[in-house]
Amino acid sequence: MSVINFKLKGLTCEACVKLCAKRIKTLPGVQTVEIDLATGAAQVSGASELDLETIKQSLVDIKYEVLN
Repeated sequence: MSVINFKLKGLTCEACVKLCAKRIKTLPGVQTVEIDLATGAAQVSGASELDLETIKQSLVDIKYEVLN
């Protein structure tokens, strides 16, 4: 199992959190997504092939930025 931690920029409400989580969950190998609105902290866990770059690309389309 792989876990990736990162911060998200652009979250302003719970709808933003739900949208980002929904988008990330569609990626292959993702099992869980946890996002904290107050801090922007996100944790994604799943199969070993998880890749931060893939997560970044999935969110850029909906105007959110992944910070390392």
